[in-house]
Amino acid sequence: MRRLPAILGALLLAPPAVAAPQSQQAVAQAIIQAAQAIAPPGASLTLGPVAGAQYMQACTLPLSISISGTAPYEQAAAHCPSPAWTLYVTVTVAQTEHVVIAARPIAAGQTLSQGDITLAREPVSLYAGRQVYYDPAQLLGATAIMSVSAGGILNPADIAEPVMVKSGQTVAVEVISGGVTLSLNAVATETGRIGDTILFTNPSSGRRFSAQITATGPVLNLQP
Repeated sequence: MRRLPAILGALLLAPPAVAAPQSQQAVAQAIIQAAQAIAPPGASLTLGPVAGAQYMQACTLPLSISISGTAPYEQAAAHCPSPAWTLYVTVTVAQTEHVVIAARPIAAGQTLSQGDITLAREPVSLYAGRQVYYDPAQLLGATAIMSVSAGGILNPADIAEPVMVKSGQTVAVEVISGGVTLSLNAVATETGRIGDTILFTNPSSGRRFSAQITATGPVLNLQP
């Protein structure tokens, strides 16, 4: 019985138990897993600080992750059911795509050959809102309007599309009318690149008409 006061004193003087802090790595891994499930293919993810996890008690149940916002800047909410807490972490989504870049320096006025251009995976944020090229073959024979440094992403402001039809050239024009498609030989009265609409002359009738230059040749669409 004499030992009881000593035992009580030891208990009263003992420091209170400290709850283990939440693992920062566990929070980061849970967020990355949730973000990868909804991120575009090929996107890379970067998390903001997760140091706030060290001030939370270790979660005894699986973390619940919700992600809100619009790429590239999103926010992840890591919610612990027990003990209840929520930690907010920023997530940067860097979506990438294969686009045509300059394989070496390109000078203004240069005609592009196979060794001048190549495909590379680049962050979409570098060219967001601008038109780019996804197939190097599309630019073979094109002319550089401006100089482009090695690694630069090519866009229509830098490039004059290849000449597909030269003035005076006789070419087959695809004519589409209703469900019928036919081919008509005509003489180009102008030089045209892909996307241009130029005049042609029907040598049989002498009549002129306009057709659009496409990658497969001139097309006259008579659809209403």
